[in-house]
Amino acid sequence: MTTLYRSIARLTTLFAGAITITVAVLVPAGYFLVSYQYLLGSLDTQAEVNSRAVTRLVTANPEMWRYEEVRLMELLERRSRRDIPEVRRVLDLQGKTIVASADHLRPPVVSRRYAIYDAGHAVAQLEISRSLGPLLLETALVAACALLVGGLGFVMLRTIPLRAVNQAHQSLAESEAKYRSLYDSMKEGMALHRIISDMEGNSVGFEVVDVNPSFASILGMEKSAIIGMGGEEFFSGALMARFAEIVRGAESGEALMFELPLPEKNLFFDVSVFYPDSGLFATLFEDTTERKKSDEQIQRLAYYDTLTALPNRTLFLDRLEQALAGAIRDNGKFALFFIDLDGFKVINDNLGHAQGDLLLTMVSQRLREGIRRKDTLARLGGDEFMVLISYAGEERNAAHLAQHLLERISPPYEIGSRVVYTSASIGISIFPDDGRDAETLLRCADMAMYAAKEAGRNGYHFHSPEMNRKAHERMELEMSLRQALERDEFFLEFQPIINVGGDCLVGAEALVRWQHPAQGRVMPGTFIPLAESSGLIIPLGEWVLRKACEKMKEWRDAGLPPVKLSVNISGRQFEQRNFTALVDEVLKETGVDARALQFELTETSLMKDAGATVSALYKLKELDLRIVVDDFGTGYSSLAYLKNFPIDHIKIDRSFVMDICDDPDDRSIVEAIVAMANKLNLDVVAEGVETREQRDLLLDLGCHEMQGFLFHRPLPEEKFVELLRDVRLCTLPAAL
Repeated sequence: MTTLYRSIARLTTLFAGAITITVAVLVPAGYFLVSYQYLLGSLDTQAEVNSRAVTRLVTANPEMWRYEEVRLMELLERRSRRDIPEVRRVLDLQGKTIVASADHLRPPVVSRRYAIYDAGHAVAQLEISRSLGPLLLETALVAACALLVGGLGFVMLRTIPLRAVNQAHQSLAESEAKYRSLYDSMKEGMALHRIISDMEGNSVGFEVVDVNPSFASILGMEKSAIIGMGGEEFFSGALMARFAEIVRGAESGEALMFELPLPEKNLFFDVSVFYPDSGLFATLFEDTTERKKSDEQIQRLAYYDTLTALPNRTLFLDRLEQALAGAIRDNGKFALFFIDLDGFKVINDNLGHAQGDLLLTMVSQRLREGIRRKDTLARLGGDEFMVLISYAGEERNAAHLAQHLLERISPPYEIGSRVVYTSASIGISIFPDDGRDAETLLRCADMAMYAAKEAGRNGYHFHSPEMNRKAHERMELEMSLRQALERDEFFLEFQPIINVGGDCLVGAEALVRWQHPAQGRVMPGTFIPLAESSGLIIPLGEWVLRKACEKMKEWRDAGLPPVKLSVNISGRQFEQRNFTALVDEVLKETGVDARALQFELTETSLMKDAGATVSALYKLKELDLRIVVDDFGTGYSSLAYLKNFPIDHIKIDRSFVMDICDDPDDRSIVEAIVAMANKLNLDVVAEGVETREQRDLLLDLGCHEMQGFLFHRPLPEEKFVELLRDVRLCTLPAAL
């Protein structure tokens, strides 16, 4: 029970007691006084009435009236109520009783007299006396009733208010307990502070009045140790730094919200400040550390590369736009470096993606260490990186940095138990020389990077207007290439393969040609790489395969002698899962004998995935196709594949044949290839034979099958058909 409650109970008791006493005393006292006055008035009236009656008797017999006792008694007995004890007497002027209606009354008694006159002179008195007993009894009854009513009133006046107060107090206590429980159990930290003022009334600080358990847990301290803390100690002084705002909020009554860090615990809080009473303020601390970490994680995923932790394309483009705005405003310059690793796909395919990812992280670290903090390094994806370089100067500054980055990339990388080498090609575009918007600068840097690759890789190249022209031509050509199949602009030419020793035709290689409606004949060296890079090589390769088989069927139906035909298969074609099924379908549709068809594949395409290659080659061999390794000796290979792969022919690349007469090394290489092929029972064809000296030397080295301009250039179909009619064919399988 609180002091306030006891005070209310005491005041309520006094008030109820006063009301009770007032009712118990004033009601009977009032009743007695009123009744007593009424009694006196009644006695006066009756005395007057009776005295007049006696006066008439006296007037009628003035001498003898004293002796008429019977008559006087009769007059005295005249009254309205006989149940009230009363005595009536006639007295002489000396007070002696002349006649009386009764002897006496029990006290207390009240009396009233009235004079009896004769001839205007008082001759006697009439006295009426009445007992106060009945009045006192009635007053006692009234007092008892008043006391009962007062007692009930006392009980009601004391109990009902106290019960209401008690209920209110209990509700308040329950509410306080509930909110105290909520205060103690809430996960947010909460603290109550008292504002401290100086002598002039200025707010100079605060002290902690109370904290809940959650807040004590946040600080890792006991509640008792926190209570009483000053602003400089509380929350490492971070809240004190906001004290001016808090005071302004107290003056305006507006709640505050702000973020508050706790650096030593690496925590972050959203703090709400409100003002429960004058001179006090409360703070609610909501721990936002996890939410902030989640936001940062989302930020990282949205704007940073997950593998290298470098800015990604989105963030890089944003910084590029900022750099553009700043350079335009300040009339400044900056450079874009487009960096692409050389041969990364081969490394990734052979070592695996995990090792490739490790290499990318190591390259990114070297690049990061090679630029300034104010420059931006980003990974666009795959093995492509971008660097935004802010500088004021000439191109040689950018060239110097590009060379520096190349030198940082080129040293070997230790990845597990392997040592890996890689290099990079860098394309450079300059603002504002090469463009004044992000898209143009990126495109120019991309074109310059490809120019660096074409120039031999492991170098850098600045963008030039000539690149724009070539890029435009390339785009136009690619658009035309996409329409060329639909417009039937492709056709085949056939370059014979001759067995010089036997002076007979071995077969021919089917070569695709493109007759552009506007540009005329487009060289294969121009459109084949474009078809490879754009993915059009797959439908184009299928067209070549079908067309070659259709021609073989036409020649057979025309009665021409059967001839072997070689078809070049690109790496992307060979990698298609349905390639073998497609070949089988075409062979069945055209009815061509598979033994008359040869597929030429380069070393590089065969070695991309040796395991898958073996499986695919054996499936083709099941169709009775012959496999030829094209451009032998120029690709990424291992001699072991000659033993493991089901290969029938190898074609010596023209680069070895070109200088075979003058270069002893080329002659030795060709001699070794021929000897090795003979040992492995592989047929050998030499490409690019253009002179008699080359022919004769190849014959001396044991190579009899040749192909080149010395014998025939690629022939249109009509010319090749004429050749088939006139030339002697080498021996073919009897079934053909």
